[in-house]
Amino acid sequence: MPTVAAPTRVKLQNILFATDFSPSADSALSYAVNLARRYDAEVFSVNVLPHAPFVEAAQPDPAQTRLLAEQRMTDLARSESFRAIRHKELIDEGEVPEVLSKLVREHSIDLIVISTGGRKGPAKLLLGSVAEEVFRNAECPVLTVGPHAARWESDGYLRHILYATDFGAESIHGLPYAVSLAEENRARLTLLHVAPEPGVALPEPEPGTLPVFDRQEVEASTQSQLRALVPEANTLWHEPEFKVEFGSPAETIVKMAETADMIVLGVKRPTPLTKHLGAGVAYRVACDARCPVLSVGPRYRV
Repeated sequence: MPTVAAPTRVKLQNILFATDFSPSADSALSYAVNLARRYDAEVFSVNVLPHAPFVEAAQPDPAQTRLLAEQRMTDLARSESFRAIRHKELIDEGEVPEVLSKLVREHSIDLIVISTGGRKGPAKLLLGSVAEEVFRNAECPVLTVGPHAARWESDGYLRHILYATDFGAESIHGLPYAVSLAEENRARLTLLHVAPEPGVALPEPEPGTLPVFDRQEVEASTQSQLRALVPEANTLWHEPEFKVEFGSPAETIVKMAETADMIVLGVKRPTPLTKHLGAGVAYRVACDARCPVLSVGPRYRV
């Protein structure tokens, strides 16, 4: 089982902030600039316009749309948010995931910060989720700020980080980031696994069937697995907490993160079901959490 012998230092030299100038994007900006101050990073703000040939007739003229975007970007750059922060403003055209992927490579981006409106059900079926497509395919970690996450008004430090894992190969991708962020910020680190509610063991199991363990056995075994992820010889400032809960993964993670400043997840590549119906745990957590969610996808390694 993978472990983190010592935290791999998080490098945030270049942060890509995607904005559509909405209130939700403004909340995401507070996280981008606070992290930039904390790590002395440069922020690249980008607004992505649709390709001109695909703009509907009822939409404003593409030239006017670009002009308005340039004005808004100029106002953003002059705002108090960017005081004492190195920053560049970009306007590009195309599909958001493809544009961000290109900019990640061009500017050696270490982190994408993006808001999500939290569409679910039929709305997501028709429109999809740009944020989900970004964090499941990005070549760098992605910080999503959902509709319930407030602006970051703190001193720029994280005090409690929740790392959730199902012990799969993909979920482990987020572990070095969780440990490193906890060490860098002197934050508490909670490692969480959400297990299905176990049944009661039968006195005489039928031949050929697997035994059904009770709740205490599952909890004890799973806690041992969680402890094995972070060895005793670590540089964390606080003793890690190891939590085993039972129930719905997404709902339980959100509930356990009520006092957290950030959730860290390792995420899988999208499937047609998760992409269109919002069935994926990571997407539902990003939609409902009251703090930002750092997703580390399968294309990225620390």
